[in-house]
Amino acid sequence: MSGVTFRSRIGVRRGPRLRGLTWLIWRQNRTAFWIGLAAAAAVAVYAAVQHQHITAAVTAQHLDACHGHEYSTPCLSRLNSFGQHYQFPMRRPLQVMLLLPFLFGLFLGGPQLAQELESGTYRTVATQSVTRMLWFAAKLGVPLAMTVIISGVIAAAMTWWWHPVARAMGPLFRWPEWYPFYGVGPVVVGLSVLFYLLGTTLGLFLRRTVLAMGATLVTGAGLFALLEWARPHLWPTHTAYAQHTANPPVPKTAWLLADGPLSPDGRRVSEAWDCYAADDIKRCLTSHGITGRWAEYHPASDLWPLQWTTTGLCLALGAVLIVLSAGWVRGGFGIRSRKAPR
Repeated sequence: MSGVTFRSRIGVRRGPRLRGLTWLIWRQNRTAFWIGLAAAAAVAVYAAVQHQHITAAVTAQHLDACHGHEYSTPCLSRLNSFGQHYQFPMRRPLQVMLLLPFLFGLFLGGPQLAQELESGTYRTVATQSVTRMLWFAAKLGVPLAMTVIISGVIAAAMTWWWHPVARAMGPLFRWPEWYPFYGVGPVVVGLSVLFYLLGTTLGLFLRRTVLAMGATLVTGAGLFALLEWARPHLWPTHTAYAQHTANPPVPKTAWLLADGPLSPDGRRVSEAWDCYAADDIKRCLTSHGITGRWAEYHPASDLWPLQWTTTGLCLALGAVLIVLSAGWVRGGFGIRSRKAPR
């Protein structure tokens, strides 16, 4: 009776367990996974603590009353003091966030398939009960899932930390800059996924771990430069026209992309640069037929649409890399089979 009970207890497995390829891929990458999860947990705890301190400071200093009056003397003094204590300390972490996708690409994506091809252990796939494509899906999918989880937790934590500071500082903490834009929101996850897939794809093609890591660094930097160039054009811009002003007609929190002078009948005309050094700028501009300004810009409300469209672009590029890699694996890793000698 006791033997039956003992065997039945052993046979009961509570909770999900990793098996087969999933367990193998986890074991191969467990050090990187645990480091990433621990770092994400640490960032989340620290950001939660800072969020509480910041919201308490905003309430205690009545900074909500400064919205729309950030440049008045009393508000400017209070906001400068608030920024010294809370905005400046978060600038460095937001800048460091740009390195996160590179870390996923270099140390998780680059070696993922390159090590298998470089050492020749991929040949054991043919002797196992799993297919080549199933092996590829597991090698790609398990680290990809961890990339999404880790980067998602860190992105959510950084957004939670940044949001009350950005709301309090208004135009004094500009959202369109490369930071905080690439340090908060879903774009952190999108870039991390793209760079991880970039690393795995380059590792698959180059078949050398160190070479794949170096190529990921260089290619990733080029991709980031292209994304930064394309970012203003990923969402429709707003255009404003105003007469009897020498300043661009945009909100203080807007991302100004382009502006120029207007004629009295509302046509865009060339700048009269000499007038800006004149004693009476307005009279000089009027004499050149300039009476207003036009501007193209993104308002602050475009932050999240730009974030999501940038993320979508990253995921679309990542999908292309998956298709290319899958075709390469299906074709035998680009290796020509040798005919056996007779």
